[in-house]
Amino acid sequence: MDEQATVSITNQFMFNRVMIQKDICKDFLECVLGKQIDDLIYKNAEQAIEPRLDFKSVRLDLFAKTKNEVFDIELQIQQRADIARRYRYYQASIDTTSLDKGADYDKLPTSYIIFVCNHDPFKAGLPVYTIERVCIENNSIPIKDDSHWIALNCKDYKKIKDKHLLSFMEYVFTGKIDKQDKLVKSIASAVDRANEDREWVNKVFSVSTIGEDWEREVRIARRAALKEGEERGLERGLERGILQGRVEGLQQGRAEAARYDSLIKHLFAAGREADVLKASKDPAYREQLFAEFGI
Repeated sequence: MDEQATVSITNQFMFNRVMIQKDICKDFLECVLGKQIDDLIYKNAEQAIEPRLDFKSVRLDLFAKTKNEVFDIELQIQQRADIARRYRYYQASIDTTSLDKGADYDKLPTSYIIFVCNHDPFKAGLPVYTIERVCIENNSIPIKDDSHWIALNCKDYKKIKDKHLLSFMEYVFTGKIDKQDKLVKSIASAVDRANEDREWVNKVFSVSTIGEDWEREVRIARRAALKEGEERGLERGLERGILQGRVEGLQQGRAEAARYDSLIKHLFAAGREADVLKASKDPAYREQLFAEFGI
């Protein structure tokens, strides 16, 4: 890898490393929400939430709390058709883990889920999408569930009237640094400091490369499952076989990706970076590591 290669704020690892810093996280939230934020008493990058062991878990990019509010900040670089359902599932996961057993519903904290996108997530040309619950028959009825969904479309930053928010979104989309903006200057400085940590940068590029290799393997596994389902479909009906193959392919791909993601984190935590690359190239060794860490 080129020793001068750098990681930008639009890289997931960099985004988390920068946003976990208390002052930056607080300033970002105040910039987006346009209000004063109480002192952050808890923040965690890649917060895993598991409503129940047999349910699909969710990993939040940056999860922060104040005394009465919770914030989920997500970086979304790739266009996804399921973004609305992701909001829905993240909200449900946050809520079910925010309320103690037997507690009244009014104890649920005010929550904000913020997606920072480098594209237009809803393809309507708006620079900011603020999504709230409304009554379709009468949208003047206040539905105060205190949950708020926000998507920043950084691609259309020029349409923003608020200069502070415009500077942030322009930086995310173009990399341009507004030296008059405190938040952007702080983020850019944090990015520069992180890039001076060459060991960390090398790890980021290594994991990113391995991730691309793994995604290819997952796609192969999905195709194999699809083919297997189609073959079984010869006996039980072609249409049913294709459907089952697709379902099995998706399930297998997701399960394997989650296992490997967990394995990478275990290896880095144990200081065994060399094993990450070996595991990506040697399926037998990968299975050995899965067994070692009980994954």
